[in-house]
Amino acid sequence: MNKSSIRKQDLHNVIKGYIEFISKKRKVDNNKEILAIVIHTQKENNEQQYAVDVAFFKIEFMKDIQYKNVYIFEGYKLILPDNECKAIEKMFTKIKYENFNQKKTIINDDFENWHIILNKRNEITFLSPVPISGCMKSILINKKLKFSDSYKNIIFSNPSSDCSALTH
Repeated sequence: MNKSSIRKQDLHNVIKGYIEFISKKRKVDNNKEILAIVIHTQKENNEQQYAVDVAFFKIEFMKDIQYKNVYIFEGYKLILPDNECKAIEKMFTKIKYENFNQKKTIINDDFENWHIILNKRNEITFLSPVPISGCMKSILINKKLKFSDSYKNIIFSNPSSDCSALTH
C-alpha cells in the first residue's frame, strides 16, 4: 500500500469513532485491552480500495498475534498486527514493546470490531457489522469522514436497541 492510500487524519478519526462507540457501550480497561488496527488493500471492480479493521482485544484472550511494535493512541496501547506498511507505523507514537499474547486458547465473547472499506478517494464504500452500520455512519460523519456515492444504507426494521443512545 502506498503512503497516499490513507490519510492520517481519516485513519485517526475512524479509530476515534470506534473508541467513542465502544466507550458508550461499556467501560474500556486500557490496562487489560489493546487496540488492534489492520489495514490491507483489495480490488473491487478493478478499483483499488483498502480495508480498515479496528478492535479492542483483551490481553487475557490474545494468542499468536504477530506485531512488531506497540504504540499509544488517545491513552490506549495500540498494535498493528501483520502490518507491512511503514507509512502506517509513522502515523502513531511508538512506546516500549510488550508481549500481549498471554492466552492458551482464543475465546472472547464480547469481541467487537469495525470493518470499513474506503476507495482511493478516501470515501467509505462499506461498513460492517451491518446491524450497527447506521450507528457507525452517524459517528463517522461526525468525525468528518466522507461516504462514496456508491455507499448503500442498509435499514433494519428493528435496529439495535442501543443505537440511538450511541450516536448522541
